[in-house]
Amino acid sequence: MRAGIFGALGFEFVAFTLAGVWGGNLIDDYFQSSPWGLLACLLLALLGAGVHVVQITRRFLIDE
Repeated sequence: MRAGIFGALGFEFVAFTLAGVWGGNLIDDYFQSSPWGLLACLLLALLGAGVHVVQITRRFLIDE
């Protein structure tokens, strides 16, 4: 059970990162602000992914 949960968290971390890169590129294209939109969105995505991973991990480790 734990292996599946933690494996899914790895995929979520990658998805957050890719979404941040995609969104940052869109912002950079729209505002011609390369690379600042990419860096800002990537930083926010990594921060959000880290917080989400910690929350899910705590919830499942406390339940067991």
